[in-house]
Amino acid sequence: MRCKVLLGVLTYLTIAGCEAPLVLDDVEQARKQAIHRTDRIQAAASLGDKVLLAGIGFILNSNDRASTWKRTQPVQMPSFIGAAICPNGLQAAVSAEKQVWISIDNGEAWQINDLNTDEAPQFISCRPNNKLWVAASFSTLFSSEDGGKKWKEKTFDEDLIFTYIKFFDQQNGVIVGEFGSVYTTEDGGETWMLKEQRVPNEFFPLAVSYLDRQHGWIGGSNGVIFHTDDGGNTWGKEQTGSMGPMCGLSASALGVDAVGDFGTFLERRSVNNEVAKWGRSTLFETRSYLRALAPLGNDGIVLAGGAGTLQVLRKDSSGKLVVVNKGEK
Repeated sequence: MRCKVLLGVLTYLTIAGCEAPLVLDDVEQARKQAIHRTDRIQAAASLGDKVLLAGIGFILNSNDRASTWKRTQPVQMPSFIGAAICPNGLQAAVSAEKQVWISIDNGEAWQINDLNTDEAPQFISCRPNNKLWVAASFSTLFSSEDGGKKWKEKTFDEDLIFTYIKFFDQQNGVIVGEFGSVYTTEDGGETWMLKEQRVPNEFFPLAVSYLDRQHGWIGGSNGVIFHTDDGGNTWGKEQTGSMGPMCGLSASALGVDAVGDFGTFLERRSVNNEVAKWGRSTLFETRSYLRALAPLGNDGIVLAGGAGTLQVLRKDSSGKLVVVNKGEK
């Protein structure tokens, strides 16, 4: 009899415990944060004090050089893969769903624009005259002169993927694509010419960054990075000491930096005026992949990736880069 009574009491307590209200304060607090532990940040762009990060299902904006962030999380949960900021302040993010999201008020509101294509977008950039460009599969380019409302399509009819496009001024630009292909234009993108000397070994460019018309870096799998200092006429392989894929590159006045899988963060620096070499940064460690990379003026850099990884580095009084914001993980 005692066993039955005891069993009845335990059953009641179990049911009562299951019906007790859940405490979700920590969950709600986490949702209010701009950066979530589950975030996968895929792309970054910066211009002046403005920084734009785009990821799987969300966009992050900063108007104070990555000190604070505003989060936009659309109900549609688009997979953003590229970001750009124009000189006029327009911000753009391209998604794997073949849409370009546009904001003209620093990320307060976004307008969705369809590319209306069968091709897969890979990269978005903005020309100095605020004309938007999207690089895509099957050697296809899209351009817009009205802030993303209407898009003009151009294809080279080659079965290759364009992964990067940049304009250095109103007339001169470069495209980098599959099989080590590099195209340049001198007339604002009306015509493009394929460089005779391709990047060796039919290279697939996972990450690209040009400092100017002459100096560019291209990264791929197995830690490989090629460099040109003659506008893409020739390419030289640089030793990085890394075996992981290079997924992001940034060439700026600060120097050249690269990020990739397995928490890879590489810096290309010159010591005592010697030839610049690549080395792994020891400023911080992370187990997650790194994808997004953008300069913060001449004295800082922001890098981000999986598991909510977001790091801001700036020069201290001695000129060395230090972590000033460890982000949220």
